[in-house]
Amino acid sequence: MSESVDWGWKLREGVERLKTQYDQIGRKTGAPFLGIVYPPEAEAAVLKEWHIMATSLKPEFDIRTIDVLAVTRGVMDELGGQNVVEAMADPMPGANPEAELGTMWVTALAAKVKECATEVPPKGKVVIVLECLAALYPAAGPRDLMQKLWDQEQSFLSGPVVVLIPGRLIERKVYSFVNERDELMYRGDII
Repeated sequence: MSESVDWGWKLREGVERLKTQYDQIGRKTGAPFLGIVYPPEAEAAVLKEWHIMATSLKPEFDIRTIDVLAVTRGVMDELGGQNVVEAMADPMPGANPEAELGTMWVTALAAKVKECATEVPPKGKVVIVLECLAALYPAAGPRDLMQKLWDQEQSFLSGPVVVLIPGRLIERKVYSFVNERDELMYRGDII
């Protein structure tokens, strides 16, 4: 099976699971995450196809998309890009600027997910979609974000969170984020 057929199948499978298993996504692990792993080099095509498929879910589903790149840019704008570069180039003793930046990004994203999840009124079954996750690398990854959402009070998540992960699936629950960092998805489902 070619990569293009593989990611296309994964998107169709993700849409089908939303239609038929909305309430069961991630039920076995207690977290409503649906990870869809695709080749990083196909991101533009994957996002284009995902948006077309997501539109077909309306009006039964209320798809709420979060652009991770836009959120991370917002954090960088608040901090000042030059300040971040200087802190990484010459960190203070005992500081880990990369990890601190990753924590800031993940915290801002968790707040954005909560905002999207609680936005009213829903126009159908709410589905939150996280896209452009490569923006987290190398400071953080999808697992960090899912863990942060899991650690918070999850009562605001009334439906599944679809996590579009650039990388490749290595094993049943292990993926290589941007083909650079292996992460275990022990909460939620993965395709």
